[in-house]
Amino acid sequence: MEACELVRLVVNKALVPAQPRRRGNPGYGRLKALRVLVYSRLKGLTNDTRVVAYLKRHLEDAWRLGLHSVPDRTTVGRWWRRYLNVLEETFRKVADIVQVLAPTKTLIADSTPLVDLYDMEARWGITCRGPFKGFKLHAVVNQLGLPLKAVVTSGNRFDSPLLPRLIQDLEAEYVVADAGYDSKQNLKAVRDIGAIPVIAVNPRRRGKEGKVTNAEFFKGKRYPAEQFNSHSKHNVLKGCWVRPKGLLKKTGMIMAGLISMDACAVEALINGESSLKKASKYWD
Repeated sequence: MEACELVRLVVNKALVPAQPRRRGNPGYGRLKALRVLVYSRLKGLTNDTRVVAYLKRHLEDAWRLGLHSVPDRTTVGRWWRRYLNVLEETFRKVADIVQVLAPTKTLIADSTPLVDLYDMEARWGITCRGPFKGFKLHAVVNQLGLPLKAVVTSGNRFDSPLLPRLIQDLEAEYVVADAGYDSKQNLKAVRDIGAIPVIAVNPRRRGKEGKVTNAEFFKGKRYPAEQFNSHSKHNVLKGCWVRPKGLLKKTGMIMAGLISMDACAVEALINGESSLKKASKYWD
C-alpha cells in the first residue's frame, strides 16, 4: 500500500476525532498535522526542512494528505510538541489494532539508548556496553517484536520503575524482562495483569522467591525486544532524534515512528504475514 493511503487509513477521523469548527483561519488542524508527521517517518525524512522540501516536490502527496498548501518548516516544527498527546493516543490505538490481529502471548520489556551528545536535556546513563549521554526509549513489545507501549526519558532514568506503567492495561500470558527489572513491585505489577513474570535474577537479590534462573530467562525468550531495538533505531527512526532539541520534540518524532511501524504491521498482518521482518517495509 502506498504511504499516503496507509497514513489516511490509520490516521483517520476514527482515531483522531475532528476538532469543532472555529472562526477565523481554519489552519491545518490536528488530523492533517498528524498525517504529515506520520508520513514523514514512513518516508524517512529526518528533519522538518526535508519534510517541507519533499512535500513541495510531491504536491500530489500533499494533496492526498489533505493539505491545501505545504506548511512552513517552523509550522511543522511546532506540531511535534503541540500534538504530542495526540501522537501518543494514536500510537495506543494503533497498538490496540495490532493486539486484535495478533493476540499477545508474551510481553518483553527493554530499553535502548538514544545517544545525543549535544542536547541540553541529555543526561549520562549506563548500559551493558558502558556509559552514554542522551535519552532512552523504554518499550514493551509482543512476541512478534511489535511495540505496544513506549516511553522516552532522559538517559539517567532507571528501567525498573517504568515497567508497571508500560504493562498497565495490557494482557499477556508472560512478561519477560532482564535483571534490571527485578523488584517486588514489578513482580506484583505483572501478576496484577494476570501474567506470569519471567524476570532474570538480579545477583543482589538472589535467593528471593518467584524468580527464574538466568538460563531459563535467556533461552530464546528475549530476542524480539533486541530485534525491535535495532530495527526501530536503524531502519525506522534513522537517527531522527539527534537534530531536534528537547525531550518533547524527540518524543513526538519517536511516537510518529512507532505509529508508522505498527501501521505497516497492521497491513502485513491483514495479509497474513507473521514476523517482524515480513511485517515491515523498513527492513533491509
